[in-house]
Amino acid sequence: MEIRLSDFKIKQIGVIKQVLDNHIAAKLFEYGILPGVQFSILNKAPFKGPIFIQIDNNRIALRRSEAAFIMVE
Repeated sequence: MEIRLSDFKIKQIGVIKQVLDNHIAAKLFEYGILPGVQFSILNKAPFKGPIFIQIDNNRIALRRSEAAFIMVE
């Protein structure tokens, strides 16, 4: 079952299934956020702050609005 990356919990590990078509899709692809890639949630800042994920050895901070475009399982 696919859900949005923004709905994942801290320390959860998942696989990116799809990046929805939007104005930042190309930027997300440049960061290595691609279908089939495994990631983990490192932290979620309070008060609707950024979500910190790790892909391989890369740590990436995403706005929650950006994370909502990423479908994962």
